[in-house]
Amino acid sequence: MSAPPKTTQPVGAPRRIERLLDGYARGALDPYSHALVEAHLILSPENRDYVRNIEATIGEELEAVPSTRPQRAARDQVLAAIYAGGWYGRPRPPKIDPDLPEPLARLVGAPLSDLKWRFAAPGAREHRVFEGGGISASFIQVKPSRRLPQHTHCGIEATLVIKGAFSDHLGRYRRGDVAVADPSVDHSPIADPDGPCVCFVVAEGPPRLTGPLGRLLQRVFGG
Repeated sequence: MSAPPKTTQPVGAPRRIERLLDGYARGALDPYSHALVEAHLILSPENRDYVRNIEATIGEELEAVPSTRPQRAARDQVLAAIYAGGWYGRPRPPKIDPDLPEPLARLVGAPLSDLKWRFAAPGAREHRVFEGGGISASFIQVKPSRRLPQHTHCGIEATLVIKGAFSDHLGRYRRGDVAVADPSVDHSPIADPDGPCVCFVVAEGPPRLTGPLGRLLQRVFGG
């Protein structure tokens, strides 16, 4: 039986990261969530044993199932989708960003400084990697000490810290940490003061503003 995973959240907080780790080990995640978890495991050792234990259990289960012909694993299909837009089959980019773990570097094929950033909120910029099928994947960059508008979520949102750190009422998240939120989480994350915070975010649906700005927009637009 595998040991429970360590999380970056305080004791007693919902252990939402288990869903991501289990899905990764079983090859059941969308390509962008898969890349997020793989990057997390590269940057942080805390959940590697948990994932290895799940993979070992799956391997034992597969060995016990008789098969008349080899079948392509679900993980192979996911990895093929991830790396289809990477640099496989063409020259490696001349500049590799040291802050980007390889699974994320393959998604964009360029350093963070070369990405096309757009306004996301005061003090925050976004580079959208993918949107479709009910999910979005983006890089988010937030200026030091800048607080994002208070919001909740339509579904699961996983945030991997790539550079810097941020905090909310659930805890503080540094490079390699994953914060997982759902509709029960209503927060206003704030970047640490000693430098910008850069994250990779995969979300089911858009965030929903809940603070004073959100209430104002609801009154104006009748939401």
